[in-house]
Amino acid sequence: MALKDTTDHTADQQARCEFDKPFFSEGECQWPGEVQLDGSLLCVPHAELLRLQAQEGTLLVRVFDMDKWLDNPSNRADQLYWQRVLHQRDETLEHMRFNRTLIEAYKEVVQ
Repeated sequence: MALKDTTDHTADQQARCEFDKPFFSEGECQWPGEVQLDGSLLCVPHAELLRLQAQEGTLLVRVFDMDKWLDNPSNRADQLYWQRVLHQRDETLEHMRFNRTLIEAYKEVVQ
């Protein structure tokens, strides 16, 4: 009988997503934790959401740096290279927009 009791409780004892910890400041997630990220066990959607948000910050810094470079008048001497950087900046902005769409989609999935 004791063996049966332990097997009944193992399904309930599966590790849950730790997205509800104070670090995240949102409600408790009921999904199972499957991904280890920065010392926390997270469900796949929350792990992907955090990855996309970190990538968004990196892309924002990259666009900011390219904008500074493009605004510098001395960098316009090589017009071909300047246009290449402008094109890269536009592609990075498009990537940021796509990431924002994915972030919003993952936020809806985890709610």
